[in-house]
Amino acid sequence: MARSSTFIDESDLLPRDPPGPERWNWLSLARQFLSADTTETLAMLREDYGDVVKVYFDGEAYVVSNPTYVQHVLEANQGNYAKADVYDEELGEVFGQGLLTAEPATWQRQQELIRPMFMPATIRTFADLVAEETRAMLDRWKEYADRGEPIDLLSETERVTLLIIGKAMFSEDMADEADRMQEALHVFRDEFKRQTRSVGPTLPRWVPTPHNRQMEEALDYLNGFVYDLIEKRRGREDEFDDLLTMLLQARTDDDERMADEQIRDEIVTFLLAGHETTATALAWTWYLLAHHPEQHRRLHDAALDAPWLDGDSPDPTRFEEGPFVKQCVQEGMRIYPPVPAFSRQAIDSDRLGPYQVDPGTELIMSQFLVHRDPSIWDDPLDYRPDRFDGDGPDCPRYGYFPFGGGARMCIGREFSLLEARIILGMAVRDVKLELESPDYHHYDDIGRDSAVTMTPAERIEMRVGEWE
Repeated sequence: MARSSTFIDESDLLPRDPPGPERWNWLSLARQFLSADTTETLAMLREDYGDVVKVYFDGEAYVVSNPTYVQHVLEANQGNYAKADVYDEELGEVFGQGLLTAEPATWQRQQELIRPMFMPATIRTFADLVAEETRAMLDRWKEYADRGEPIDLLSETERVTLLIIGKAMFSEDMADEADRMQEALHVFRDEFKRQTRSVGPTLPRWVPTPHNRQMEEALDYLNGFVYDLIEKRRGREDEFDDLLTMLLQARTDDDERMADEQIRDEIVTFLLAGHETTATALAWTWYLLAHHPEQHRRLHDAALDAPWLDGDSPDPTRFEEGPFVKQCVQEGMRIYPPVPAFSRQAIDSDRLGPYQVDPGTELIMSQFLVHRDPSIWDDPLDYRPDRFDGDGPDCPRYGYFPFGGGARMCIGREFSLLEARIILGMAVRDVKLELESPDYHHYDDIGRDSAVTMTPAERIEMRVGEWE
């Protein structure tokens, strides 16, 4: 932005710390803030102190919600910012050294190995599989309707995306495992949330608390499932063309095959993180549509007319001929980004505008705050899919970044959008979901649960009906 000559450029100022709660007062404030959802904490900090806020969690951290500074960290000076230690502490127990949590050298090697699976031409081949699982989901929904029962929206979107990721990436039909896998996922989610909201150190895993026992049982189940899958596929690599085959055939720099532990970490990463974000995006989008009936009807009409959705075999090469389905998902991810914030850690000293960044400082960059910033988005809580019409939204480069950014941007973003487009498009074309509960005067009164992902804090129940 151009500045008047009467103002001093921020780069000419001596660097200083960002504003924020006084350190001596942080513990009492943290207890108040962390009793709420993390997104409420972030919003309060932004309102009180601005778009860069100094806080003290396990150490010094800055909450960043200025798109220019986010771009600086993720792109302009990305070499100075590494994956934050918090990922090892909160996620490492479940994801190990998978792509989400891996150290730079491991991440680079694994990313290059896995990238071909997520090239556009490969992703398009999964369209029929997504449609097949969507039809099975709709058949299940009609059974609920026949019994006069509502569906649990998030549970349903989690189930269908889990079944899709199992078949697409590992050629595994997970129908018999879906319920148990979802239970394990919920245990992990509760653990991540508990660690995120903890003011002080948590009890070590060996202490036999009820929660620790739940975590141990969930990890035992997950590891048993994954290692059994690896064992039964060893020696049969030529029979399958999927991500698991790529991992099994991979060789290290010493021409050794990849260790089962590393394969396990990648499977878990894609199995859990690879379906949960899409499921969450779909659930929030349907919730928004239920509160905006005019957009819901418009989406139904658009799905009926979309050339790529003619019949039961979607044609992803024609997606751009019927873009409104994607726009509805994109706007849903703006208001309710599946990942509300993520962190990077400074390696050397740096500056964000007038603010000093010391080595080791954690930077918490929040999609949730940026996506709802009224200086970037006109009436940010209005659900308007047309914001994404044509050339896309009128916002800064990092005014919208639901999949992160920079070198570690989500590798599965195009797969996720293909899934969401087909599931939402086919479903809204054929059935009408109407909100049973919770029924708030304003949709955003619903509670949010944020750990790695941001999910509804309450069960969203929908009635399955027909369009008139």
